[in-house]
Amino acid sequence: MAGVHQVWKIYTLLGYLHLCQSSITPRTSFFLGSPGRVLSTYKTSDVQNTTALLLSPDAATLFVGVKNAVLSLDVSQPDVITLKNKYNWTPLKSDHYRCGTSDKNCANFVRVLQFINSTHLYACGSFAFKPEDIILTADSLSVSRAAQSAKGVCPYKGSERNTAVFVDGELYTATTKDYSGVTPIISRHFSKGRNNLNLETSQKTLNDPTFISSSYIPSEGKVLFFFREEATEYSFMERFTASRVAQVCTDDNGGERILQKCWTTFAKSQLICQTEKQPFNLLQDIVMMPPADDESPDNILFYGIFTSQWALGPSPTAVCAFTLGSIKAAFSGAYKTYTAETNQWKKQTNLNSKLGKCGIHNDNDITLNLVKKTFLTATTVKSEGNKQLLITNEQLYSRITAQTVQAASGHNYTVLYLLTETGFLHKVVLLKNGSHIIEEIQVFTQPQTVKSILLSVTKGVVFVGSSEGVIRVPVSNCSFYSSCAECVLAQDPFCGWDSQGEACIPVSDMKPDLHQDVENGNAGEQCKNLKISSGALVPKVVLVQLYRLVMLPCHSRSRQAKVTWRFSNHSTVPQSLYLQHEDGSLVFFVTPNTAREYLCVTEEQGFQQTVAISLKIRASSRSQTSSPYSGLYAGKEMEPIPTLDLYEETIMHQKSYYNEMVAVSSLLAICLCVLAAGALLWWRKSQNKADPAQDIGIPLHIN
Repeated sequence: MAGVHQVWKIYTLLGYLHLCQSSITPRTSFFLGSPGRVLSTYKTSDVQNTTALLLSPDAATLFVGVKNAVLSLDVSQPDVITLKNKYNWTPLKSDHYRCGTSDKNCANFVRVLQFINSTHLYACGSFAFKPEDIILTADSLSVSRAAQSAKGVCPYKGSERNTAVFVDGELYTATTKDYSGVTPIISRHFSKGRNNLNLETSQKTLNDPTFISSSYIPSEGKVLFFFREEATEYSFMERFTASRVAQVCTDDNGGERILQKCWTTFAKSQLICQTEKQPFNLLQDIVMMPPADDESPDNILFYGIFTSQWALGPSPTAVCAFTLGSIKAAFSGAYKTYTAETNQWKKQTNLNSKLGKCGIHNDNDITLNLVKKTFLTATTVKSEGNKQLLITNEQLYSRITAQTVQAASGHNYTVLYLLTETGFLHKVVLLKNGSHIIEEIQVFTQPQTVKSILLSVTKGVVFVGSSEGVIRVPVSNCSFYSSCAECVLAQDPFCGWDSQGEACIPVSDMKPDLHQDVENGNAGEQCKNLKISSGALVPKVVLVQLYRLVMLPCHSRSRQAKVTWRFSNHSTVPQSLYLQHEDGSLVFFVTPNTAREYLCVTEEQGFQQTVAISLKIRASSRSQTSSPYSGLYAGKEMEPIPTLDLYEETIMHQKSYYNEMVAVSSLLAICLCVLAAGALLWWRKSQNKADPAQDIGIPLHIN
């Protein structure tokens, strides 16, 4: 067992090193308050630890489950979010005795917020470690049914993952049903004229699961649950976590003698998202995206975020897609039977194809006894195309939502919205040859674990809930791109360049002949017949002083653009005299030889843009010219400088870095001396201790 575990560590390390070689960089970044990406925010003391979001059918009201309250927000106006109603749902101080030392959880965290019908809401909260539920009217949030105990409907802890979905007025939930959170349960509540159902718990149906999401599939008459748990079918692997999809049928009523008031249709299968060198076995979030109207329900796609339990260093993240057809194939195939006496799983053929089928609750006792211990599929559910849609070692994604967008060409593209642990929303378009992160938008600043995300296709916005409030993010930002090249290079299926109006506009405006290339971003081809620049390149004049450090910015709106600096004769500036920062700016010391004309060239997808900058030496006073260094300390602090693509004449402010350069150089020299002395001392000690007779080498063993 230990040897296998060590092999997996080495195997994972190789995969991790492979992933480090690649990176996916968002093309454009927007920070909170950026004028380039205007967001609407509802941020007051009413919103703490947003745990649930629910949008009304007309997309005008957003219902929000927060700490100790349920809110209804007016989101009908595009630029503002206002409070409509609030229902305070706070535990009494007398309830705090249950919390013990868990003061941070001694509150009511709303963990389920669903529509029962068109006029009423159902809410379930942790209520200071004693779950309660309530029914509220949707229009005013007034109480329609008083709070009742809701053990087994939502968790005791506000931080614990759970999932729930209403189907025809009946509630299907996956959560835990005890104070310590160690007894998982998948159940049906509010059953109409039939039994409420739970899982049979005498077998290993669930093993320390973390519930992620659930979806109702009308064409199958099934509810699917997605979660991760410790896998018991791999006896050679120590503490292996598997990602799962499980099913129950909505027509299930439990058995008459066997599996009374228990699911007869429960089955589970493993989701596989992995590369040749890296297994991604930890499901973080998953979302269902329906197919087009003319496509089979088997083409329903589930997009999931996965990480790895064997990650060394920053955890790599992958996005995989699964089809309903592949899930159905797993549930209709062979199964494994669990034997409690031997604690082993044995392959079981699917006799008469009854396993995994609906409508077997009325079957005979022999069949139900088999169902009772045969619920794990022998085959796994592999990702679509057995590949990953996105892999990154630089971002840890926690939530996902998705939609289909029709481009100007009529081709449909999938756009994913991925929420990072660092507080950014990534907008990703899936292309034939990979994925492209169009932009990242900062939506919160403080690290946190409780987050929620909701997409409204009709409103064209993504709602993000966090401990800092609720933020509305428009899915498109076409007006930000001020030229045909910028509009096309963005590769945003929402946006196209209107040559008549000379503006980047939403494709949904249905104007003909929009310039767009989502697949390749070929601005040179799309914009070749348009007026891109006029006349010769006019250099931007910048006044500088001799013998000072100067920083020339060349900010590109794209982080994916390659920035190079050249002289006016197009030769590259030498690295020995110039330092180019990661943001593309050029830093150097001003001398009579370096006070010249420079060209900043940005290249993206083969399209080049050039900005010319001409340095002119500013006249100095006599006191400043008496010594080459006499004016080093007179420079002003660096101020924010406009981007050069605005072509405004600006006098560059410069700062002396002489003292800093001397200090850093001295510290570097001292460090090198200390390291050299330490290395010499270690070498001498090793020579004194070395015994040539025993110097036979150490073999590498994997235990």
